[in-house]
Amino acid sequence: MKQYKHIALILAVFSYTASIAQTSYFSQFSKANKWSAGVQLSPTFSANDADGSVSFAGGAHVKYSFGQSFGLNLSADLGSLKGSQESSTYEFTNKIKQIDVTGVYTIGNISFIRPLRKVQLYSFLGLGMTFSDVEGSFGTAGGTLAGTTTAYKGSNTTIPFGFGLKRNLNDKLDLGLEYKHNWVSTDLLDGLNVAELGNGLAYDRFQTVSIKASFKFGDKEQTTHMDWLNPLETIYEDIDSLFMVTAKLQGDADKDGVADMFDQEGNTDCDKVYGNGKAVDSDGDGVNDCKDLEPFSLSKDVDENGVAIDADGDGVPDSLDEEPNSPAGEIVNSRGIAAKSGACCDCDNVSLPSVIFENGSARISPSSYGILYSIAEKMKSCPGLELNATGYTTSKAGEQIANKRSTAIVDYLEANYGIERGRIKTVYSTSKGVEYGNRRIDLGQANN
Repeated sequence: MKQYKHIALILAVFSYTASIAQTSYFSQFSKANKWSAGVQLSPTFSANDADGSVSFAGGAHVKYSFGQSFGLNLSADLGSLKGSQESSTYEFTNKIKQIDVTGVYTIGNISFIRPLRKVQLYSFLGLGMTFSDVEGSFGTAGGTLAGTTTAYKGSNTTIPFGFGLKRNLNDKLDLGLEYKHNWVSTDLLDGLNVAELGNGLAYDRFQTVSIKASFKFGDKEQTTHMDWLNPLETIYEDIDSLFMVTAKLQGDADKDGVADMFDQEGNTDCDKVYGNGKAVDSDGDGVNDCKDLEPFSLSKDVDENGVAIDADGDGVPDSLDEEPNSPAGEIVNSRGIAAKSGACCDCDNVSLPSVIFENGSARISPSSYGILYSIAEKMKSCPGLELNATGYTTSKAGEQIANKRSTAIVDYLEANYGIERGRIKTVYSTSKGVEYGNRRIDLGQANN
């Protein structure tokens, strides 16, 4: 049971290391295959208390290459060790099993100027387990031990190390020759120990010379393998990636001034965009400024052109209108409430609606035309009525914009309805807390 725990531990180490490698530095070289697997046939040579003779083993291996120079190899072998000792006519046979994990370093595969060779030299060092099943016996010349037998079954830690050569035959197959020296933490690999003979080795060891065939695999669309990829080629790949990034930085498919790499709306048809490429919607009504006929609407309830919906046509958007069903032509204040019943004929205590402008603008928006029409009708009905156009400001710049807005109202009423300019005077107020104070002009009866 103990030997299976050792196998499980070795497999776990190999699997964990291979998975971690996916997120390591070498994962940037993702355009080459990294896995290889195959079989090996190995003559074995025992070097223990009893002289070894040639035997054979065979097995399979799998390798993961982190980069061009380093990889991790898992190998398993099944075979035998044989040997004898002439002085005592001792002979033994050990039916061995071995599993190990080795780190493989490829020598001479880091040149940036020399073409990649077809043959590579590599070295390795690792850790494994050897499972022994030994049977031995002494012949008639064995003295006091003549006719006796030995036996040993057990599992022992093994340190494999060595070097090898491999040849790149084609995109799918490598052929190699490998020497492996296996140091085993036991003196019973041949069934004998130092205490029985009074001399010999404290720890046994054996060697293999393997002929290996490895099949390279990974992404089906790739033909190159990491082991045979020149390091200079990976630099070219990085440069290509940099060119792609540069192209994205320079590209602007929708011509909105924001590079495609940063553009979150790559197909917008509006050139008024934020830094992330999203179309500007100043009033947040869902219609971008390029299509919004009222880009600074007070209401979010708008039509497809961004114009605030005003069902009763009194110039106050429905979302702000406290009397959304005012009769046609009714003069209302900024809240949509009728200024006064019968306002058409009453020229005292006149209350008139406000005109709202866009931020920083003195241009009269189409939504205010109805308000100005009502004001003109009232002034025509009351020839002696004079008005104050009150703008709210706290600075000289504010006075200038308020004056421009008042002038725009006077110009509009004079040009379209013939209202004398002298009947409307500009007044400034420094009152704070007035709703839309930096955008409105209030029209009220002047005190004579």
